[in-house]
Amino acid sequence: MLIHTLGPAETDSYAAAQHYCQTHPKEHAHVFLHASFEEVLTQLTAYRGAYLLLPAAFKSKMLKLSWGELHYDLLDQLQLIDCFIYQLAPLVIIENQTRLTDIAYSHAATAKLLAKTVTPQKIKCCASKYLAYQQFLQDGQYVLTNQKNVELHSDDRIIAHFKPDMVWCLYQIKE
Repeated sequence: MLIHTLGPAETDSYAAAQHYCQTHPKEHAHVFLHASFEEVLTQLTAYRGAYLLLPAAFKSKMLKLSWGELHYDLLDQLQLIDCFIYQLAPLVIIENQTRLTDIAYSHAATAKLLAKTVTPQKIKCCASKYLAYQQFLQDGQYVLTNQKNVELHSDDRIIAHFKPDMVWCLYQIKE
């Protein structure tokens, strides 16, 4: 069983895939990481017979799709096989107090959560929360990311914490 999901290894998607593999050892699953979910979704025919793991909170600005829309739009290409609950790594919103760019970084699925706490002029969406943090290090004033990926600097302060559960959906990509 080959499971395609979002990478890199620091993502919640990878952790959820690893959890699935550990709780379903009879499946002999292997995880293949992608730079974005869109990379898989735009090339489903190349992955026929394999599996796709994504969170129910999936949202793509590029494809203009949420999980619900994806679920119905791709009924002819994806078969829902399993669902499970697996908690996301703790999330934080960080502010760099000296960088006044008014730019915030987030994954598209968490952008509204970020906007409920801070009101930057521009929210830029990244393929993962890990990549959002990497962009924040370049020029961001705010970021919503996984706490495990953060190395706080003297100018940074955590302004919010979240510990959400997530529903994960395993699809088989139809032949």
